[in-house]
Order: sequence, then structure tokens, then C-alpha cells
Amino acid sequence: MLKGMVILITSSALVTEVIWQLYKMYRRSQRKVINTANGCAKQFCKDTEVNIDGEVMLFSKDSALCRPHLGHLKPCAKLDCPVRHLRRILDYLDSATDSLDVCIYFFTFSELAEAIIKANNRNVVVRMILDESMAQNDTSQLMQFYKEGIKPKFKKLDTLMHHKFVIIDNKILITGSLNWTKSAFFGNFENIIVTNDPVLVKPFIIGFESMWTFFNSTTTEDSNHNSRNSSFRSLNISTS
Repeated sequence: MLKGMVILITSSALVTEVIWQLYKMYRRSQRKVINTANGCAKQFCKDTEVNIDGEVMLFSKDSALCRPHLGHLKPCAKLDCPVRHLRRILDYLDSATDSLDVCIYFFTFSELAEAIIKANNRNVVVRMILDESMAQNDTSQLMQFYKEGIKPKFKKLDTLMHHKFVIIDNKILITGSLNWTKSAFFGNFENIIVTNDPVLVKPFIIGFESMWTFFNSTTTEDSNHNSRNSSFRSLNISTS
């Protein structure tokens, strides 16, 4: 009798494993390819069954060789062409339909700024957190953001706001070592990972919400610092 029970349990386990493997095969067969290079990332936002299993973009010092064709945004034959990576990121940003949460340490890349402004103009809720040092940088995109009604948050702190990530529609995460600057895209050893795995995306959503609350709070020091910034005074804006 004991032998019969062992056989029964073993058989049940095998059947369960077979069913699980068949289910995984079915899910994989239902996945749709996201051809972001052709601007098809919007399909993902309309279909939650589409998966992005860790798209990786790598940059190196040789990326500087591709900078001449940045102007027409046409990638070369290199698989790691930074212009190709840039186009993929722009496609992801263009796919946003509901929200765009941007948390970048240093942001000076005008093409990426334009994509965020375009999202804002099509009524996507845009929230941005930047490091305070951006307020002192002449190449910063801050002024353009403010002119378009986007008010990035930052604080004068003893530590850096060193994150580099973006969350699209609370579904897609873009993160890595890369600051959004042309020098980072075209000359640095950098990396970017894109995923929609909820296990990875959810902590960033929670983290951004916590930071947004913190950076959205006002202090006397912040107000005094902003009042000394002549550029902001000329536009009659504040970061609070």
C-alpha cells in the first residue's frame, strides 16, 4: 500500500510539472515582439500580455564614433550603435499614454527633453526629479521644461540625488548607469536595462512616490536658494 501511495504521489508531481511546462510554453507563444526601432512600443501599452524580458543597451568609448549621425537619428550597422539605443528610448517615451515619472541625476540631452515635452503636450502626467546641481548648469533643460509647464523637483541636500530611471505608465522601467547627456551616450562606458517585469518595476514605483513626496515638500532653505537664482526669477517660477 505504501508503495502504491509513493507511485501515486510521484505520478501527480510529474503531471503537475508537465502542465506547468505546457502553460509556460503557451505564455511564451502569446508574447508579441516589440519592434521599438519602428515606433511600435505603443502596442505594449495597449496589451499587458506583451513582455520585455530585460532589454540591454551597452555604451562604450567607441560610441563617440556614432555621434556624427545623431543629427538625422539614423543608426549605423553596429548593434551597439548609441543612436539606435537613443531611438529605442525615444520610442518608449513616445509610447507613454498615462504617466511618465522621470528621476535622472543629470539631464542635458535636448532630444530626450523634447520627447518628454511631447508626452506632456498629449496630456501624459509628467513628474520629474532631478539633482539640485541641475539648477546651476547652463546646458540644463530646466528652463525649457518650465516654459512648457513641467516643473521638475529638486532640493539642496548634503547628498546627491544620483538615480537614473524612468517609469512609463507604471509598466515599463528604463534604468542603468547612464545620465541623459550626449557625452554619456557618445563616449562613456554605460548601461541601460528596459523591463516590464512587475517584480522589478514595483519597487521603483514605490521609491519614486516616496521621493516625490520628499522633494515636493518646501523648506525655508529651498525658498531662499530659489530666490537667488536669477534665471528662475526672470520666469517667476519656483521649485516648490
